[in-house]
Formats: sequence, structure tokens, C-alpha cells
Amino acid sequence: MRFAAFLLLISLAGCDLSTTLDIETPPYEAGAVIRSVLMADGVATVRLSVSRDPYVVDPAGEGLVARPSRTDGRVTLLRDGVEVETLTGSEQTCYQSSRSSCNVETGQVETTTEGPFACGSYRGGVRLEAGATYTVRAELPGLPSAEAAVSIPEAPEVSVEALPEAGGLRRFRVRLADPPGLGHRYGLTILRELDQITVSQCRVGGAVDTLVVLDRARVYRSDFSSTDPVIVSGSREAGSSIHFVTFPDDAFDGRTRDFVIEATPRGTHPGDTGAIRVQVTAMTAELYDAYQITNFEVDENPFAEPADLPVNVLGGYGRVGAVAVTEVRFGE
Repeated sequence: MRFAAFLLLISLAGCDLSTTLDIETPPYEAGAVIRSVLMADGVATVRLSVSRDPYVVDPAGEGLVARPSRTDGRVTLLRDGVEVETLTGSEQTCYQSSRSSCNVETGQVETTTEGPFACGSYRGGVRLEAGATYTVRAELPGLPSAEAAVSIPEAPEVSVEALPEAGGLRRFRVRLADPPGLGHRYGLTILRELDQITVSQCRVGGAVDTLVVLDRARVYRSDFSSTDPVIVSGSREAGSSIHFVTFPDDAFDGRTRDFVIEATPRGTHPGDTGAIRVQVTAMTAELYDAYQITNFEVDENPFAEPADLPVNVLGGYGRVGAVAVTEVRFGE
């Protein structure tokens, strides 16, 4: 019996049992893709591109990052239905990879790049106001007009108090006054400041690190920690290395809520001044929902389960969100 089964396996090994299936894919219509986050007291910045059929494998292997932007269209900004400005397009070239090295013989920096793609954007000049409703309208040649409307939230009412240090960590109490009514969504992060940076200068014989004093401080996002259940449940990072956390007001609707966070006295970068900026961000639902999605990657496999990316663009694709930020700074 075993020998007969063995002979059967040998006979099947020489056969082609593969089957080609013709699967009818849903109809697809190309459209403009709008990406923008409008910030209170800022100006509008918009990236515009063309959608791609998800059921067609890209022969060039270009993913979401390498999708070229378009600056040959027209992007307008409307407030409460009235056009207030036409944004200016600016071309720019980005690369999928870039490597620089120091030629020790010539003392010159040599840079090699791969995968150039257009990554330009549109920028406005009108200062955006909290509480106002704006519409971003985009037109590209040969495609339907697309637009998205969003209301910029009011800046969150926040106070921050420095608490006594504990365990070598700086501690802060963040007090957030939430307006009545469910649906408010927030983000919390800390920024640090640099007044000096280390620059590697290429010279004959090799690179030399030089400390450069900056004309004005640069900021960078740093990590913090918290045992607060709202922050812990909203973070997708380890408890001692949270960089940015988002959370809704479900647990404290219409009430004042205190959060205690901890951070090291200084950041890890040389030139850190020791100053800390605590930022609380109020954000729209579209932006909050996007932060909850862990996988933004575009899979070229049409049979993979697609990520349910939130979109709010009519006549096209993409997402337009809005934020308002309250910041409190503490020196060294």
C-alpha cells in the first residue's frame, strides 16, 4: 500500500496541476488624491497626486512614498463656501534613497541618489482661523474636480505645572479642560530644543566633526512616559518611550482631566538645552482615525485585505484634516 502511494506521488510530480483563474476586478476610476492638515494660525499646505488602480501591480515597484506629486493643477481654498485664495504650486524632487560619502582624496562630498520622484506641494498665504470651515478644492487635467471640507477645532484649554522631580525624571501635570459633548480628540507630545548641532565636514584625509552654534533653537520630538490609563491605552509604544499619543474624551467628556507625564532632564542629542515644550493638539475625526491605523503601506497584492483608510474627499481620494495646538514651554 505504501509503495503504491509512493508511485502515485512520483506520477503526480511530473504533472502541471496549476490553474489560471480569471477574476473580475471591480471597476476603477482614477481621481485626484488630496492630502493636507490645516493648522490654526498657519497657512494651507496641500499635496496633490493621482490615484492608482489597486488591482494592477505597479511594474516600477513604486509604493506610497514614491508616488509622484502633481503641481500642474489648480488648488483653491474656500472659507464658508467663499473662495479666499489660490495656492501656489512649487516643484521639488525627492529620492527613494540617498547616500553621501566623503572622498578623502579630494575632500569633496559625493552623493548618489536612486529613484527620483516629484514631491512638490501647494502653499497658501492666508492665515487660518480656529472655528472656521475651510474647503480645499483641487483640479488636475483630465480628472474630475475633487474637494474636502473641514472645520478647524479650537485650541485646547490647557495648563501645565512642573512637579518635583522623582527618580531622576522631570514630571509635569497636564490639565486639560474638555468642552461638553463627546467627539473631541486630542494628541499629546513633548518637544525639546537644540542650540548646537554636530556637523560632519568633509576634508582631505577624512571627515571631521564640528560643533555649530545655531542662530535660533531647533525643536525635535522626544519621548516621555506615563502610567495614566488614558495615555497608556491610547499609545502604541512602550510605556517609557511614548513620542506621540492620541486619545478621545470618552472617559472625561465635559470635565477637567489631569495627566502626569515624565521625561528625562535632557534629550539624547548633543546641544540639547534642557528646555521642554509640552504640546496638546485638538484634531478632527479624520486625522484621529488615521492615527489609529497601524498599517499605511500599500500592498501590491490585490488579494491582501486593504487597510480601511479614512477618506473625506468628494470626487477623489485622500484625506484633509485639521488641528489646533496649545504649547507650554519650560526652561532648563
